[in-house]
Amino acid sequence: MPSFGTFTVRAIKAQPRINPATGAPVAGRAGRTVRFKASPLLKTLV
Repeated sequence: MPSFGTFTVRAIKAQPRINPATGAPVAGRAGRTVRFKASPLLKTLV
């Protein structure tokens, strides 16, 4: 769809996390995620 928006890939840093079952700290891993930025045309239509 033209004029919809753009998708970009962003890096996620490794962060410490907590296991909810035990409460123990767990090493989180780094990764990637997709981000979406709506075009101005889409913003006006919504």
